[in-house]
Amino acid sequence: MSEAVKLSSYFLNLYAVPVAVVSSLILATGLFVFLQQKRSPTNCSFFFLCLCIGFWLYGISAVYCSRDPEIALRWYRWVTFLGVAHIAPMVYLFSVQWLKLYENQKRWVKGSFVLAALFYFTSVTTPFGIVKMREHFWGFYPEYGVAGRVFLVFFFASFLAAFLNFFSALRKEADSLRKRQIGLITVAFLISVTGSVDYLPKISSWELYPFGYLCVLSWILMVAYSIVRYRMMDIETVIHKTIMWSIVSSVFTIPLILFSYFGKETLIDLQPISFTGIVIGLVILFGVYARYVQPAIDHLFQRRRWDLLRAYERFTDELVHLRDLGELTGHIVQTIKGIFYVQEMSLLLSKDEKGGFDCVKSVPEGTRLHVERSTAFFSWLERNDVLVVREYLELDPKYELIKDEARKYFESANGQLCLPLVVSGRLLGVINIGQKANLKPFGAAETNFLSDLRRTAAIALSNSLRSIQMQENLRRWNVELEKKVEERTKELKETQAQLVQAEKLASIGTLAGGIAHEINNPLTAVLTNAQMLKMSGEVEDKESLDLIEEGAKRCKTIIEKLMKYARKTVEVERFQEVDVNKVVETVCNFLEYQLKQENIEVIAAPSKVGPVSGIANELEQVLTNLILNSRDAIRDSGRKGRVEIKTDQQNGFVNVTISDNGVGIKKETLSRIFDPFYTTKDVGKGTGLGLTICAAIVEKHKGNISAASEEGRGASFTIQFLATKGEPLSGKNNEEEDLSCRR
Repeated sequence: MSEAVKLSSYFLNLYAVPVAVVSSLILATGLFVFLQQKRSPTNCSFFFLCLCIGFWLYGISAVYCSRDPEIALRWYRWVTFLGVAHIAPMVYLFSVQWLKLYENQKRWVKGSFVLAALFYFTSVTTPFGIVKMREHFWGFYPEYGVAGRVFLVFFFASFLAAFLNFFSALRKEADSLRKRQIGLITVAFLISVTGSVDYLPKISSWELYPFGYLCVLSWILMVAYSIVRYRMMDIETVIHKTIMWSIVSSVFTIPLILFSYFGKETLIDLQPISFTGIVIGLVILFGVYARYVQPAIDHLFQRRRWDLLRAYERFTDELVHLRDLGELTGHIVQTIKGIFYVQEMSLLLSKDEKGGFDCVKSVPEGTRLHVERSTAFFSWLERNDVLVVREYLELDPKYELIKDEARKYFESANGQLCLPLVVSGRLLGVINIGQKANLKPFGAAETNFLSDLRRTAAIALSNSLRSIQMQENLRRWNVELEKKVEERTKELKETQAQLVQAEKLASIGTLAGGIAHEINNPLTAVLTNAQMLKMSGEVEDKESLDLIEEGAKRCKTIIEKLMKYARKTVEVERFQEVDVNKVVETVCNFLEYQLKQENIEVIAAPSKVGPVSGIANELEQVLTNLILNSRDAIRDSGRKGRVEIKTDQQNGFVNVTISDNGVGIKKETLSRIFDPFYTTKDVGKGTGLGLTICAAIVEKHKGNISAASEEGRGASFTIQFLATKGEPLSGKNNEEEDLSCRR
C-alpha cells in the first residue's frame, strides 16, 4: 500500500490527460446542475451520476499512469470500480426521478443499488470480479472474471430499464415540448451506450482503445442541457457535430494511434532530431485541423447561427440612423418578421413609469391591446428580465406563481414568445411573437438572437422615449412660461394702475390738508360772529344762532382732526412714551361720525396697560387703516357691523386687537395680505399698500402684527408692542367693562 502513494510509482501518460480533463468537465457540469436547484430530486440524482463517472475516470487516469500492475489493480478495484458499479443504478434512478416514476419503481431502484454494492464488495474482496491487469499501448487495463461478466449483465439491464422508461414516456407524452425533451434525453442515452465498447478489452484480448469517455461527455452535456434550460441547443446540431467531430477526430487520431502501436520499436530507436521532427509535424497537422477543419464543421452545422449573427449586425447598423419612434418600432417589427416569417406579433410600450402598456406596432396592423402595469405577469417580467417561451410555462418551476396569468396574456396576444424590454430595472414594453409560418418551434440560436435583439431595441426605445418626453416637457415649459409672462404683465399693469391711484390719493391727501386749512379760517369767523350776535341780543331767532354755532363747532372739530391726521410725520421726531389707550380714543373720535353714518358699532374695551415707545401720530395711522379695512369688509358682508378694539398687557407686551364681523379673509390669501400692492378689492378701490404701510410702521416700532380670519365670519388683527417700565397711564382692569367707550 505504501508503494501506491509514492510519486515514483507513476509516470505522465499522455493517454491519461484527456480522461482526467473529461472527468473534471463532467464533475463541474454535475455540480452546476445541482446548484441550479438543490432540492430537486432530478438535479440531485444527476449530480451523483456525474460523481460516479468522476470516480470511474479519475481512477482510470491513475491506472494509466501506474508503473506497476499491482498498483494499477488496486486503483481499479477500490476507486474505479466504485464508480463503474454505481453508474448503472444511478442512470436508472435518474430516469425514474426525471419521469416521476419513483413511487412505482422504488423497489427496483433500491434493488439495483443493493446489487451494485454487492458487486463492488465482490471485486474488492475476491479475485472473481477483476482478475488481473493487462498492459496495452495506452497503459494498464483490467481483465474481468466471472463476477465481472455477471456485472456486465446487470449493467446493461439497468441501462435497458432506463431506456425503456424514456421510450415509454416518449410514446405517451402529448405535449410537443415535453416530447422533444424526452427525445433529446433518449438520444443522449443512445450515444452513451456506444461507450460500452470499453468493456471489450476487459473480456477479450482484442486491443481497442477505450474512447467511451468521449461518448459519456456528450451524453452528460446533453442531459445537463435538458435539465437546466430544456432547450438550449438544437438536437440536430448536437448529433451532427458529435458525428462529424468523431469522424474527423478519428481520421486524425486513428493513424496516430496505429503508428504509435505498430511503430513503437522504430520510435524508440529514432534519433532525437528525427523524433523532434515527427512531433513538430504532428503539431502542425493539429494546428491545420484547429485552424481550418474544425471552423468549417462549425460553419456547416451552424449556418443558421451565422445567418442570425449577420442579421443582428444589419439590425444594429440601421438602428443608429433612426430617430422617430414610429420608424424605430417599425424597424424592430419588420426585422423580426423578415427573419422568422411570423404570422402575428405586436409591440407594446409605456410612455411613463406608472401608465399601462399600449400596442404601438403590430402584424397584422390594427391590433388593439392594452395591459396594466400592475398585472402579476408584467411585474414578474420587470423583476426577472428574461425571455419567456409559452411552452415552458407548464415545465419550468420558476413560472409556478405566474403561469396562469402568463397563459391568459399569451392567449390574448396570440403569442409564442414574450420579449421584455427592460432598461435600468424599468419595463418599457414587451414584444409578442406569434407562430412561425412553417409552424416550427424557435431554436436555441433563434431565442439567443432575440435575447440580444431585445436588449439593443430596449436601449434604442428608451432613448427615443426620453427624447419625446424632453420635447414634451420643453413644449409644456414654453406654454407655462408664456402663461407666467402673461400673468406678470397683467400684474405689472395692475400695479401701475395702483401706483397711479396711490399717487392720486396722495395728492388728494395733500389737497385735503390744504383745503382743511383754508376752510378753518372762515369757519372761525362764522363761529366768532355767531357768538357775538348771541351776546348782543339783537337777533330775534336765537335758536337759529345756536344751530349755526353748534354746526360751526362740529365742522371746526372735524377740520382740526383732519389736519392733525394729514400732518406729515417729521423724520427727526423722536420716540417717546405713548399711551396706547389714548391713541385708540383719538382714532375712535376721528372716525366716530363716519362709522355711525354707516350703521357700524365701535366697541372700545381698554385695559390698564403700560406705555410703549413710539410716535403717536404713526400709531394712529395704523389703527385708522385697520378700522377702515374692517369698515370695508363689513360693507361687503351686508350685515349690521361691529368693530371691537381691545387692549391688554401680558408678559411685558402691550397688545391691541381690532376685530370685526365682516366677510373675512380667504385662507389661501391670508399669508399675502401684507405683501406690497396685494389687494382683494377691485381696481380703483384699493392700492394694496395700506396693510403694507401698517406692517412697516409696526416693525419700525419693534412690534409685531398678525392676522387671523375665518371666511364669512370676520377677521382679527393683533398688534404687539414691547411695554416700557412706566406705570399704566389710563384704562381699566380687564374685568371692568368700559360702557362710556361704546359707540
